[in-house]
Amino acid sequence: MDNNIESKYLKKLIEHFSLNIQESKELMSIFLSGDFNPRVAASILSIISFKGEQPEELAGFSLSLIDQMKKFNSPYDNLIDIIGTGGDNKNAFNISTVASLMLSCLGVKVAKQIRLSATSGCGSGDLLRSMGVNLDASYEQKKLCLEEENFVYLNNMDYYTVIDKIKEIENELGFPTMLSMLPPLCHPARVSRIIIGTPDRIRASLMARCLELIGIEKAYILWNEAGYDEIVPIGNTRVIVIEKGKEKRELILTANDFAISGNYKVGTVIKGGSLELNQEMFYEVDSFTYGIGLDTIIMNVALALRLSGSIEHLKDGAELIKTKFKKGMLAEKVKRIAKLSHSA
Repeated sequence: MDNNIESKYLKKLIEHFSLNIQESKELMSIFLSGDFNPRVAASILSIISFKGEQPEELAGFSLSLIDQMKKFNSPYDNLIDIIGTGGDNKNAFNISTVASLMLSCLGVKVAKQIRLSATSGCGSGDLLRSMGVNLDASYEQKKLCLEEENFVYLNNMDYYTVIDKIKEIENELGFPTMLSMLPPLCHPARVSRIIIGTPDRIRASLMARCLELIGIEKAYILWNEAGYDEIVPIGNTRVIVIEKGKEKRELILTANDFAISGNYKVGTVIKGGSLELNQEMFYEVDSFTYGIGLDTIIMNVALALRLSGSIEHLKDGAELIKTKFKKGMLAEKVKRIAKLSHSA
């Protein structure tokens, strides 16, 4: 244990200075080794959290984790993911998972990070497992899912085990620290394009700058003014656009940009929370029954189509979905994925 390094950075933080990328990367490497002083680590994580995380600190932690985490090796360099970071307390259904499945139906290759719920709610993994998908599938089985069905699911817990010891410190603290922001930024499949939904502007700006620093090809980082960490047809959704070699810019999107006519007022509830409600919303979308659930998915998929380069205008994306998607397509897609996930 190199107490001198940990203590040096703790002293710097106590003196109201932030860490640069290299310092943060070095510190995170110590944390990932498991050979650290728990009290010093708890103090460092707490101070960073309460002073406000800086992009350089988050980038350094991310780069260190990317170096040491388990990877999902893929022959495809055009993978995309849609992921909500949580924390919006809206208990909406698994929007990003359903949108990712629809996106894969339209020919885009998706590497979807999933998680199991730690409470009585329903995580994306819980939904897939309830439909017969083998969450413990081998690498070869998952690779087959990606090759044949344009969709692979990657359980967070399988790829970030190197972080377990330092996460224990966060759990003991009882509040989320910078560690909780790492999974979307440190993708196991190293996707080149990603949509990350956050609950507020501060988190979105922080993650956007971090993605610039670690060199993502293209990303949309968004938050909805009604408080959702996804793009929804309620009020405005603000999107920070990151593209390598270009200036960062911001978009303000509404349902009208997707030619969606649903007049959903702020305060409208999108159902979700329990496994049963998530299944209900999945089949409602799959039946192509118009309502806030389907409209939400159309917006997310159209935005992902634009990110992938498949379309130029969001309304074109919405029209493509309506033209190409057939009732029952999602359920059939999941059945085929489930079959491949159990293949010999």
